[in-house]
Amino acid sequence: MTDISQPKFAAPEGSEPRPDLGREQPVFEKDIEQLSAQIKEHQEKFPNNKISPQDMLKFAIGEKIQQVQSPTPQRKTDLPAYLEGESPEMKTKIQELIDIALLNGVEKSVAEAKRYSPFVLDALHDALTEKIYNELKNRGKLK
Repeated sequence: MTDISQPKFAAPEGSEPRPDLGREQPVFEKDIEQLSAQIKEHQEKFPNNKISPQDMLKFAIGEKIQQVQSPTPQRKTDLPAYLEGESPEMKTKIQELIDIALLNGVEKSVAEAKRYSPFVLDALHDALTEKIYNELKNRGKLK
């Protein structure tokens, strides 16, 4: 039987004890593994890079923050140009589906879009293609 009475992380001597994170610890451990792999991959790709590991970590965490931040006023750029003449309700619905994709994954967004017309699904497809393509280019994943 596992002892859950003590936190897994001990507080440094002379400091306040850190609260037990309970169920969140495995997620934190997953984040640690993912971030360290991301830094290692960057270091291997760019061995002569002068960026410190701490700065690389800061950048990686910044990317995660951007992924979960609420949408900003530049939302209009997420929508395909052909939606310009559509109703505000239609534009809002497509943007909501884009937000679902960014926060909960493309599959959930597509499942939701299928509840509407083929036009909505097609517009979501176009919007996500553009958004993800630009993101992949910005991250250097595509040339």
